[in-house]
Amino acid sequence: MRSLRRVMVMAGTIVALIALVPSVSAASPAFHLEKVCDTATHCVVTSSSFKAIPAGTEITYSGPDANHLTAVITVKNGTATGHCAIGSLVGYGDPSLPARCTFNRGTGRLAQFHLIVKVTTTAQFNPWYWDGWYWFGGGH
Repeated sequence: MRSLRRVMVMAGTIVALIALVPSVSAASPAFHLEKVCDTATHCVVTSSSFKAIPAGTEITYSGPDANHLTAVITVKNGTATGHCAIGSLVGYGDPSLPARCTFNRGTGRLAQFHLIVKVTTTAQFNPWYWDGWYWFGGGH
């Protein structure tokens, strides 16, 4: 009986999470950004659908490898800090995992900024594209 209850709880949780995903994307504005990188640790935004991160914005990366990068978006009067895993795009890490970045900390005009994006690129690794959703405030 306990195992049936566990299965029912797990199934209910999965159904709730599946139902939540469309509501997160529907409630959050779509986000698109294009950037070019001159090194593995420095990129410049060439276009963005989000006015607070305009063309010319710098994005810097640090970390031990492509699957564990800390990314910092620096805008006038603020920053956003997040984590990126892009190893599947550059030959590192698990190719079954999507390349992604998740930002959940910000300062100044990007305080309480949250961003979740899928990362794609061209065969030449320039430009790079971020597509996803953003929001301000607490959890979503």
